[in-house]
Amino acid sequence: MTYTDERLGDFIDLVAAETPAPGGGAVAAVTASLAAGLVAMSGPEDPDRVLSLGRRASALADEDAAAYSAVIAARRAGQPVTEAMTRATEIPLEIAGTAAAIAQHAAEIFRTGRTAVRGDAATALLLAEGAARAAAYLVEVNVGDGGGTRDHIGAARAHIATAVAARELAGGRAPVPVEH
Repeated sequence: MTYTDERLGDFIDLVAAETPAPGGGAVAAVTASLAAGLVAMSGPEDPDRVLSLGRRASALADEDAAAYSAVIAARRAGQPVTEAMTRATEIPLEIAGTAAAIAQHAAEIFRTGRTAVRGDAATALLLAEGAARAAAYLVEVNVGDGGGTRDHIGAARAHIATAVAARELAGGRAPVPVEH
């Protein structure tokens, strides 16, 4: 069974449990997957592409949890963790890239889609950007712990830039203005 096969309440309980996984990476991946669902619902020209990104994000939730569990197991066994930690870096990097791609699709719907779906597109865009940022942060943490290289960090930051550019394409604001 995968995380996306779980009932939402059960998944939340798994995240809240005092276990190392699922954690931030899995949550970022599921968030990206939900954003993809909102984009697909909003009527893109190529819904299959968006749904494919969403399915990949869902799969990455499970892969992230497994990779981090491998790091924990290696540490407990007193084994070197470099290889496991590098894998635990590569997965959030892919989550960040997938989320950034979803943000691009959401921005396009926000800009050109029907007014009736603009709120859903904006929600998808903001969720996807947040997922990209969260996953990119995990890349930086894992590189700092000995998994991967500065190149991983550079790629993660590029994914954030892609998501931010998508938001700017949608109007450069949140996309909903926040008044104080």
